[in-house]
Amino acid sequence: MRRSTSAVFALALLAGCHSQPEPTDTQTAAEPESFSPLQQITSSKIDLPADEETFGESAQGQLLNRTCLACHSTSMIRTQPPLTRKQWTATVTKMREAYAAPFEASETEAIVDALMATAPANK
Repeated sequence: MRRSTSAVFALALLAGCHSQPEPTDTQTAAEPESFSPLQQITSSKIDLPADEETFGESAQGQLLNRTCLACHSTSMIRTQPPLTRKQWTATVTKMREAYAAPFEASETEAIVDALMATAPANK
């Protein structure tokens, strides 16, 4: 009984719905009646905090500086929760494949080694 009541109620709601009227000659389907063209474009600016820290000048540091700092700050990377080698590898692979991080697949293992050396759990 409850299902039939729900079905009747749903049909009554659908019957009360009105479809959009057909557009007139002076109106297109893409333009609603209240259409007004954009008058002004404004932009927003976000000021991010400066983070000039790098991973240093060692070979591993230079690798991380080149491959990671275009998108991430050093402190953001260093404050990640401790990750396993497998988790870092998945993260680094995702950065390259999904977000077009600027490094070759052949560099993945070296980047993971550098991240493991920098990781909070390994300090």
